[in-house]
Amino acid sequence: MFDYDAVIIGGGPAGLTAGLYLCRGNWRTLLVDKESPGGYIKNIELIENYPGFSNGVAGSQLAAQMVKQATTFGLKFEQAEVSTIEIFSSSKWVGCINGKGFTTGAVIFAGGSVPKRLGVTGEEEFRDKGVINCAFCDGGQFARKTIVVCGGGDSGITEALYLSKIADKVIVVEAMPQLNATAILQDRLKANPKMEVYTGTMVKEIIGNGQVEGIRIVRNGESEEDIIKTDGVLVHIGLDPNTSYLEGIVPLTNNGQIEVNEWMETDLPGIFAAGDIRSDSPRQVSAAVGDGAAAGMSAQRYLQKQG
Repeated sequence: MFDYDAVIIGGGPAGLTAGLYLCRGNWRTLLVDKESPGGYIKNIELIENYPGFSNGVAGSQLAAQMVKQATTFGLKFEQAEVSTIEIFSSSKWVGCINGKGFTTGAVIFAGGSVPKRLGVTGEEEFRDKGVINCAFCDGGQFARKTIVVCGGGDSGITEALYLSKIADKVIVVEAMPQLNATAILQDRLKANPKMEVYTGTMVKEIIGNGQVEGIRIVRNGESEEDIIKTDGVLVHIGLDPNTSYLEGIVPLTNNGQIEVNEWMETDLPGIFAAGDIRSDSPRQVSAAVGDGAAAGMSAQRYLQKQG
């Protein structure tokens, strides 16, 4: 007999919802994540577009409620980083870096995404020395200081608005000619006296001496470079699916997402994907929950057919 009927990799909204559905069907289900369950939403100060919360809900609160609900129905957790997946005709093997491994009948990938890197000189050198990816986690160190936020989408502007409560000045740098955040976020940005915006601007280098001291930029259509002084840089220019360990194992799209149909099924029997990690994901919490429900139901149908 397998160690578990189903193993879910990734503890965000998609993985937790899939686990909830499977456990309510009395399937022995394990969720594996290298961090504590809840996913990235734990680091979001306020989620305003999740249905059912007219005044918004703190990401940490929503994550905690999802975890509590899933565990109430019997979902088990293993804090470990998955490194190996082996797919056999009648079983699957999920191996972890810590040496643990689990046999299972079905696997649901719900590992979400990781922040894209700028790919410029100084980004790795100053990691945790002024370069950060999470305002809620690391923003406190910039109290009464200046910080640059790279990225003008919803995530970048949300992070910038949060940082404006802490820092004296927040500078948003966006490579595109205009911001692409939703209108309500742009309105809040424009109304905030602490905010400054540079659009059509590329970051060429992060500079400093042991700690971030500034960024070197160039504006579109110009050759002359400028320097913006700053105490820190938050990078939020987009997301990459967390699938680097799955190359050659499951079918991936050109941008690294897992190819699935409308029921979150891959071409491999018993292998499913849900949330940011699946093809054509809108990367919204509500969509991830829907994906998790579909994946959980599909996995149940598959397990039932396998007897």
